[in-house]
Amino acid sequence: MRRYKYVIIALCCTAAAAAALWYGISCRQVRERENEMLSTDCEGSAEEDIIHAYPMMVGKWRNTENPHWYKVYYDDCEEDEGLFWGKEWDESEEVFEEDLNYHGNGWFLWGKNGSLLREYATMDMRNIPIAKHYRVLRVTADSLVYCEQNNKKVCSRFARVE
Repeated sequence: MRRYKYVIIALCCTAAAAAALWYGISCRQVRERENEMLSTDCEGSAEEDIIHAYPMMVGKWRNTENPHWYKVYYDDCEEDEGLFWGKEWDESEEVFEEDLNYHGNGWFLWGKNGSLLREYATMDMRNIPIAKHYRVLRVTADSLVYCEQNNKKVCSRFARVE
């Protein structure tokens, strides 16, 4: 009879240890899932995985040849594409910043890799991005110059605003 008591006590202790281990693992997994859902970064769940836009591009720019044409490059990541949001408008065409629908006409997704600048214009009515690729010739704290990738004679020059 004594032997059965020791076996039962050993089994109870083993069951309690297994339950505690299972509970600890499941709680950790739940916390990890909650942290992933609360994450606001663009790529992953760890702080090191956050993608940031090229900092020299981020800001508001005014075209030097047409001072009514503005472009704004944000460090606001679009999670699905891994690109960043931006917008542009031309006040000489009676289009003002406040006229733009959020992520509609006038907005674009952008990314810079080396000297290649990619922009994908968005539209109010359809989710069909229009791609434009540029070769960045110069970007400094107050100057941005880029040319169309397929036509180097078509260049745009911008000066930083604000």
